[in-house]
Amino acid sequence: MKKLISIILTILIVSTGLPQPHRLEVSASSATAIDVFLRLRDVLENGLRTYFRVDESVEVGLFEAPVLLVNADNRLERDFRPEYMIDISQYVRSQRSPLLLEEGAGNAFIAMVASMREDGITNMAAMSGFRDWEHQERLHNNQISRLAARMPLEEARIRAATIVAPPGASEHQSGLAIDVSSACIGFALSERFENTDSFRWLSVNAHYYGFIIRYPRDSIEITGVIFEPWHLRYVGVNHAVRIFELGLVLEEYVEGYE
Repeated sequence: MKKLISIILTILIVSTGLPQPHRLEVSASSATAIDVFLRLRDVLENGLRTYFRVDESVEVGLFEAPVLLVNADNRLERDFRPEYMIDISQYVRSQRSPLLLEEGAGNAFIAMVASMREDGITNMAAMSGFRDWEHQERLHNNQISRLAARMPLEEARIRAATIVAPPGASEHQSGLAIDVSSACIGFALSERFENTDSFRWLSVNAHYYGFIIRYPRDSIEITGVIFEPWHLRYVGVNHAVRIFELGLVLEEYVEGYE
């Protein structure tokens, strides 16, 4: 396999006309799929900058599709479903089965969990992935009912939308979002997840696998959603790294930086 990778990379490097100093080195003993991808991306991006004068913003467009923004102002159609999904519960610790994610997001999550395990983080579990319109509608209406028991109905509707997105406004319907939790907090979807080893690892590494912590603390005025340390969104490695480095939420990134 390593020999095949080396041959492929050599062909790519030669075909792009890159000189030997830019040749991508892959250690047969330590390279992972993520290592290969990241190093190959660096080689190709360097070639675009050096030989074709392509700037960074164009590079992102070449390597990854534009980010899908899903929120109260950008809703999915009722019948929207990702074309290809995989059941990640077959490969990672999960609190439900099946647990579906869009294929690219699912494969990235599986790779990320494998890296977490190598670093000794084994308590995290996947809690929720793809949810269709009807499922989201039930969750949203249940949240309204719970809140309406102690506040006026209209206030309950407004508050509920910050906790459980209305149907069409949930990233879970895109298949690109996943909720996670940890055994050390009883697998609760709670702010307590912020204090776990799993969250600390994700907060500094998730972007290398294409994920962002979608609803950070103190972002509700922009996102319209409460702090959810458990909610991860797949946007692809290039976008995730830029979002992380710029310190933005997705709405800001899509509006001004994508």
